[in-house]
Amino acid sequence: MNPALIALATLTCVSANQPKLTEVLSALEKATSFFESTYLYLDIDGVVGFRLLQAQLGHVMKKWSLSGPEAASQFQKVDDLLRRLDFTSVKAIKAMKMNGSKYSNAFQQILHVDFWTLKPGWMQTDTKMVYTGVRDSGCFDEDFSDRCITQLLGTWEENGIPCQDFDTCSSLMMALNCADYSLSHQLLYLIVAEHKRCSNIFGARHMDSKSSLIIQHYKKIFCSNMMQRNLEIEKKDFPYFQQDLFLENVMLCGYVGFSEFYKARWLEHILRWQLQSGCFGKGDKSGYLPRGERDVFTKLKRVKRREKHLQGGCSDHMTSLAVGALGGYLHFYGTSYNIAQSLSEL
Repeated sequence: MNPALIALATLTCVSANQPKLTEVLSALEKATSFFESTYLYLDIDGVVGFRLLQAQLGHVMKKWSLSGPEAASQFQKVDDLLRRLDFTSVKAIKAMKMNGSKYSNAFQQILHVDFWTLKPGWMQTDTKMVYTGVRDSGCFDEDFSDRCITQLLGTWEENGIPCQDFDTCSSLMMALNCADYSLSHQLLYLIVAEHKRCSNIFGARHMDSKSSLIIQHYKKIFCSNMMQRNLEIEKKDFPYFQQDLFLENVMLCGYVGFSEFYKARWLEHILRWQLQSGCFGKGDKSGYLPRGERDVFTKLKRVKRREKHLQGGCSDHMTSLAVGALGGYLHFYGTSYNIAQSLSEL
């Protein structure tokens, strides 16, 4: 490509990203204010997205690539958010420890900022990996998923050993033709296995290049199907009862490096879902599903999320997913990787 054209394309990409960054930062500032006012009432599922956001912001600070009239103020906002999140996260984790619930204690490790390590570069999903059919009866329930993940973390019992594989966990957590929340739990299982370097679940002694290739292959399978699910949700105009699943797919697949989940048109919808208080949830929407339809969907998805509905129609789980997803958008638009990818597609 002509050097002058490259320079022009770079400037165009940067200028196009800055308004999006401003909107994302504004949404994250409001969500962080909500976090600061409600942290005492949140459990793991309500805090983990903010912790992932903290890791994303830290990475953005190191890899910031934008310049121009708004870039300095945007960078300062990132720095301010990072400080606020660190301060409130420490208080939230302390409050959870004092509460001492078995569930919170088992998953404390995923609240460490170092758990959420972002890797450079982006990948693409593959439509050829989309399942032609999925299991109607579901692959596993939430309790089974929790047990398998805690076996990897080593928190399945007091002084437990990490990277254990009991109860046929690896075979089910990497089974094909699963759908909806089972898929996102399978991806989380891989994220934990990779972080803990549990090569044994892939039949290897060490986390070598072969193990890494196996992990990447399964990530691509799962996220290709999660992308297909999100496109189906979009086609239905994002019904409220599927927004939580949609956000979970964006947060996790975006985090592991699939850039297609950061579509600009999806960002517009996510920003519209934020309530005035800064949270995400039902609010006063008249379109919220009646009880009977909610029960049908819960039966179909087979995995019932732990979720707290707070004052004003706020969902702690949905808010956590939304900030994790928006932090991914900030990482995507605010670092050089997005510019390099945009240029490669010209």
